[in-house]
Amino acid sequence: MGPMNNAPARERIRRMVDDSLSREEGTLLCGGEIPDGEEYRDGFFYKPTIVADLPEDSVFLNTEVFGPVLPVVAADGLNEAIEIANSTRYGLGASVWTHDIQTAMTASSELDAGIVWVNQHLRIPPDVPFGGVKASGTGRENGSGAFEPYLRSKTVLVKP
Repeated sequence: MGPMNNAPARERIRRMVDDSLSREEGTLLCGGEIPDGEEYRDGFFYKPTIVADLPEDSVFLNTEVFGPVLPVVAADGLNEAIEIANSTRYGLGASVWTHDIQTAMTASSELDAGIVWVNQHLRIPPDVPFGGVKASGTGRENGSGAFEPYLRSKTVLVKP
C-alpha cells in the first residue's frame, strides 16, 4: 500500500476514521492510524483500515472515501448485499468476490456501478472505459470513447 496523494487527503481519512470511532460508530478491526517509522517519513501514508459494525448512516457507507478504508457490512444473501450496495447515491465501482461464476454475473448485472471487478479490485487497463454512475459522475475515461468529447462530427450528403 503506497502513500496517499497529499497531506490534506491523508488528513481527511484520518479525521473520518477518528470521528467515526469517537462516536462509537463501527468496530476498528485493523489500521486506523498514520504509521510511524523512518520508511514512512517521506510520503502521506495511512495504514490500511478495516471497520465493521457500521450504522447505515456511516460516513464510510455514504461518501466516496478515496482512501485505504474498507467498510465491512454483513448481508443475508446476495439479494440483500446488492440492495445494500445499490442504496448509496454513488456508483463509481464495485467488487464481487466469489468462486461461483453465476453469482458473479448476477451481481455484476444488478450492481449500479460504472465498473464491476470480479475477484479483483482497481485494475483498469488503459484500453478499458472507466467512469461512474449516479453521483459519481458521467462519461468515461480511457478506451476509444474517451476521445468523444474532443471530436466534432460532420455529416456531408452528396447527390451526384
